[in-house]
Amino acid sequence: MLAFMRRVFIGSWLGRLLALLIFASFAVWGIGDFFTNLFHRGANSVASVAGRTITADDFERAYQSQLAQTAQSQGSTDPTSLPYGERRQIAIEAMQRLVFQAVIADKATRTGIVVPDQVVRDQIFAEKAFQGPDGKFSRTVFDQRMQAAGFTEDQLLRLFREQSAATALIEPIRVGARAPAELVRRAFDFGAEQRVLDMIMLPFSAVPAPAAPDAATLQRYYANNKDRFAAPEYRRIKLVLLSPDTIAHDLTVPEADERRAYETLITRFQVPEKRSVQLLIVPDEARARQLAALWTGGLAWTQLQATAKDATPISLDASTQAGIPSPDIGKLVFAAAPDTVTAPQRTDAGWVVLRVSKVIPAVNRSFEQARDELHDLAGKQQAGSLLSARVQKLQDAIAGGGLDAIPSDLGAVAAEGTLDAQGLTQSGDPAPLPGDDAVRKAIVAQAFQTAKGDAPTLVQGPENSWYALAVEDVMPAKPLSFEQAGDRVRAGWQQDAVRHADEQAAAALYADAQAHGGLAVVAANRPGLVRNVAVRRGQADGPVPQNLAQIAFSLKPGTSTMLQTPDGFVVATVLAIRHPDAAADALGYSRTRAALDASVAADIENSYVNTLRERGHEDIDVKAVERVVGTPTAGGPGSNSGS
Repeated sequence: MLAFMRRVFIGSWLGRLLALLIFASFAVWGIGDFFTNLFHRGANSVASVAGRTITADDFERAYQSQLAQTAQSQGSTDPTSLPYGERRQIAIEAMQRLVFQAVIADKATRTGIVVPDQVVRDQIFAEKAFQGPDGKFSRTVFDQRMQAAGFTEDQLLRLFREQSAATALIEPIRVGARAPAELVRRAFDFGAEQRVLDMIMLPFSAVPAPAAPDAATLQRYYANNKDRFAAPEYRRIKLVLLSPDTIAHDLTVPEADERRAYETLITRFQVPEKRSVQLLIVPDEARARQLAALWTGGLAWTQLQATAKDATPISLDASTQAGIPSPDIGKLVFAAAPDTVTAPQRTDAGWVVLRVSKVIPAVNRSFEQARDELHDLAGKQQAGSLLSARVQKLQDAIAGGGLDAIPSDLGAVAAEGTLDAQGLTQSGDPAPLPGDDAVRKAIVAQAFQTAKGDAPTLVQGPENSWYALAVEDVMPAKPLSFEQAGDRVRAGWQQDAVRHADEQAAAALYADAQAHGGLAVVAANRPGLVRNVAVRRGQADGPVPQNLAQIAFSLKPGTSTMLQTPDGFVVATVLAIRHPDAAADALGYSRTRAALDASVAADIENSYVNTLRERGHEDIDVKAVERVVGTPTAGGPGSNSGS
């Protein structure tokens, strides 16, 4: 029985959810007491369901955890940077999860599920966050983590036990879920079906430069395209910006906070080597040597795949050695010299020929090396708690004296200058605006929506920034004379001439291919012809342009087509529809089946939990939830309430 319980609990989906909830707190600075009061709830209830109460403390913990995870997923270490509308949606999702957890825990209790002490112990020992450098449970690390998160040992054990009981209730519901065989077959057929193409790329860069036009030609081109040759509107603005970044600049950050940040973000500063690789898994050695010789001789990867129909091609981008499913292949990949086709090697997956196309060196930055970055990151966390009060002070200062009366102790930065709607100065350089790209774009957009003389108003921008600006002068757009636009006219004419010549060549080739049986007939000896290229639906990489990959699935075999790409034109002929063989692609078929099985399991689980939720008669205090999330500030672009 104990062995069965271990299988049910350890590594289960709800166990992973538990780890997410617990250890997200380690990734969020400034809330070290994230779970301190987990088992000492106050009376301030925000919801009740199935006879259980969800307090404001419970909700705020779950909300802050998800807020931090969402910010990090968007490349930000500052949870306060998310706009109000997104924060409100996160709050709704956090409350939903708490309700789900409550009804599941209640059902597990009423079902009489008991979790043995040994199972809880095994979970604790298996948790990577409690393991030392040797990969084994470390009491020292355990104590340090618990202290940092504000847990007592009894509190943690009780939390693991409760969640494990809930896992034992839910997991059996998922285990037997299976997608219908016909659904799996159809989904596999649709996703793995391929179109086989011949194609020729006609890049603009291959078109010979046209002869220089005479003055009359340029004058005529200028007259027909005057709207393309004008000086843009420029605006002179004055602005002030307040954000976690600007506040953090002058903050003093204790070394202890920097060290906690380093430990939390260790995967940013200690990163293993990564490699991109193309490889073929071949049934026998002789065939592997043939393919290796072709590859070494200069055959392109796309052509090699078309030739090696009896092999399994695999492309891995920026993979660690541990991320390669086959240990044997992983060793070969990380032992190979870059840009070299290896000799065939026998592995647990078959004979392998490979070429490493890119090596991303390991990152090994010490605390001292990363300290400046850690100061900024930790400072932004401190700044987040100061921002609200400083926004109010900044708003008051602007209302009382405009942009020239900003207190120096707010951490705001000021700027002024002249720019166009693209954010460029009159010399064509990017205007030196404060903030990151998103903030600068928002400021430029606001500058061209504001009338000259309008009173500055503080608005919220991206990354939880706040800014106010005034337009001091407007210089309207005006046409350039032929003399002023001379270089631009000449460059525009040349660009259009190249495009026109390339289009004519592509159109002639397309018409010839369509009329006489495809590219293989009319362009068999033409340089650049790529034969028998296979493409799947939704394929994002490879030599086939995205617009061609999409339209290919609407064309019948024998049909040719012509399309423009960002770099030129492409002409292609669809040769065949290649239907997938589940037996030959057992791995792809099993992945499709696993994905659909998981989807069916999730649907069944959600239906079960929703039924429990309906029976639990939930009652949510929406106003109490809004108090935790906060309210938007009127006028800001990020202040939409979502209602």
